[in-house]
Amino acid sequence: MKEAGSIMIIRKPILFTGIFSAAAAAISAYVNLTENGVADAVAQPHWMIVLHIGSAFAGALLLANFIVGSPAALRGPTEKSSYGVGMVPRVGAVKFFIPGKNSFFSGWRSLQLIGVLFCLMLQFISVASTGGDRNPDSREPPARMNATAGTLAT
Repeated sequence: MKEAGSIMIIRKPILFTGIFSAAAAAISAYVNLTENGVADAVAQPHWMIVLHIGSAFAGALLLANFIVGSPAALRGPTEKSSYGVGMVPRVGAVKFFIPGKNSFFSGWRSLQLIGVLFCLMLQFISVASTGGDRNPDSREPPARMNATAGTLAT
């Protein structure tokens, strides 16, 4: 990184995105593969652990690309700007500048942020592993909850 005035310029964006994504995947793997000391934690199936680690990597990759591309997007080309004319009572016509939309708020950058949010939401999904009879706990039948009447037996 090189400092130019008060703005930090990242010289190696591929290295930054790779390290940032690998660190996020490593943190997710640590949280998913180690015992966190919680006695009532739900054991996750293998595919859910892989999904958590993969979504952490993908979300961090999208976020790092968004961050690295921000300075260039702020300096990027803008759409056509224009001047507008408005009428003000007792003053007359007033001319005002309407700036064009810059590339910081482009569709691709918006999709990157939506992807980061989607990957973050995937981190909070948990699935109970089932036994052979498709019941999470084979000793106890599932119970459905009703907000007004309490537990319903099935």
